[in-house]
Amino acid sequence: MIIKCNNLNIKQIADSGQTFRWYERKDHYVVVANHRAVSMTQLSDGIELDDENSIWKHYLDIDRDYNAIMTHYKGKDDFLDAAMDYGSGIRILNQDPFETIMTFIISANNNIKRITSSVLALSNNFGTYLKTIDGVDYYDFPTPEQLREVSVESFRNCGVGYRDKYLYGCVQDILNKKIDLEAIKSLSDIELRQALMRLKGIGEKVANCVILFAYARYEGFPVDTWIKKVLSEHYGIEKDHKIFVESYFKPYGGIAQQYLFFYGRR
Repeated sequence: MIIKCNNLNIKQIADSGQTFRWYERKDHYVVVANHRAVSMTQLSDGIELDDENSIWKHYLDIDRDYNAIMTHYKGKDDFLDAAMDYGSGIRILNQDPFETIMTFIISANNNIKRITSSVLALSNNFGTYLKTIDGVDYYDFPTPEQLREVSVESFRNCGVGYRDKYLYGCVQDILNKKIDLEAIKSLSDIELRQALMRLKGIGEKVANCVILFAYARYEGFPVDTWIKKVLSEHYGIEKDHKIFVESYFKPYGGIAQQYLFFYGRR
């Protein structure tokens, strides 16, 4: 399947920090999502996938006009203009809520290499086999039910460190119906964030990642070390980040954050 889209750069998306299951190969990426594993190749005017399922268009947010969003912010400030030019191929992925919750709990105070390794270990040990591509077996991210009997120690053996108890507690909270990941889609942004923060291991930053990457709430603006540095050095904001970003970057704060994060790290 070929998807035509000008604002879609798979390397930029893979390096944007919103997903940890895009694996770079010699001339393509292997992407594991939507209970599938696909080979994705960059074209000059879009991408090619070895899978014809239409869900990939939703996953890649193809129907959203990112040119219009960049035009909305164009001229607001020089740094944001440069960030949008640099990362113009980034799109916000529509990801599975449970996987997003678990992977961003792992991401707390962590680096991308370790996060990717831990997510791979969880999938290979407890997930369902999907497909072999280029001689490598790929497994789905495990469901809450598949993780029901996984102990804190078993989580730790996947390299997650101190986050082991948070992952275990989060799985149990979801299995015990402390939160319904489908039902909370109807909540407002504030209510959704608050509901997620009732789960083990989820603070405001991780909750903002989840509402942005799994629930398409574009007011979600995760503030990590890199974004704090950007806000300090280029906007003069040392405190009250939340008040500033909610007013300055609305209504697509989460998308603006991705441009700033991607550019700021470099």
